[in-house]
Amino acid sequence: MMATVTGVGRRVARWVACAVAAACCVAGAALPARADGPVPVPSTPPTAPPSTPLFPGRTIRMTANFQFGEYNVLGQGAKPAAYLTLVFSEWDNGWNLTEQECQELVSTFWSGTGPDYVVEATAGSNDCQIEAYYMGEACHAFYSLDESGHMQVRPPMAYLNLIASSFDNVYFERLDFYVTGMNNAHCNASPSKEDLNTLLNITHMSICMWDVDDGATIPATDEPLMEGDVEDYFTGKLAGTVGPFTELSPPVNPFTITPAPTTDPATGPSATASGDRSETSGSSSTGLLIGIGATTAVLLLVGTGALVVALRRRK
Repeated sequence: MMATVTGVGRRVARWVACAVAAACCVAGAALPARADGPVPVPSTPPTAPPSTPLFPGRTIRMTANFQFGEYNVLGQGAKPAAYLTLVFSEWDNGWNLTEQECQELVSTFWSGTGPDYVVEATAGSNDCQIEAYYMGEACHAFYSLDESGHMQVRPPMAYLNLIASSFDNVYFERLDFYVTGMNNAHCNASPSKEDLNTLLNITHMSICMWDVDDGATIPATDEPLMEGDVEDYFTGKLAGTVGPFTELSPPVNPFTITPAPTTDPATGPSATASGDRSETSGSSSTGLLIGIGATTAVLLLVGTGALVVALRRRK
């Protein structure tokens, strides 16, 4: 049977709605803004290493996907490319990365421009995604091919692990790795799943996956993770060339940049004092957030108490 809502019940319901709305407004002022759209990629790399750890007190989930194939590259149409996707999200605490935080990650780790290199970034409602396309000779950062047709492929795992280590807490959960245009392939470094030498019409594709939830260990070095025999599809349609591995550039690794000293190295106590002031400033910002959160909690408690008193008086 449907319950009848009395006049008192309606007034109480309206009061509760107003109290909750007011509390949510206060809470909303303390929460970061959400966004869903493209994030600008700076044309110049950072001039100093990032301050680490990033996002202290929060746990970041990180996944990576690497492929060789043909892709629609921004402003260039269909192009053969090495394609790397990084996805960052926040782990199980009800908060998501903001557009500003996504911009911070992009600016720190994948900025810069170069020939045969395009990067796109998106701040979604639940994550931050970076997509990097390497074309032409820039692809040799990821593969080597000798005259005999033996091919080795490697994602930039040393750099990806360096990114992961910059966070206060990170869960580098998964690496998916696809190569097209290679036959007789095999995976190295003990993946949790592999699907090798699948025939796709006129060529083959192989997949290696490292999933931490399935007991795998994410590879930490730039050793080749897949190797096999190159096919005509790779040297033809995907424009692969004979040559050794080359350095990954761009992005410029921000951790290798040595910033110019701002003080005399001999003035140790001054440097220490400066560090103390920075810590105090960080504590003040944290205290502000805590204070706003405490205010929200007090408003909710006061509202709940007032509601209980109002209900008791109606009895």
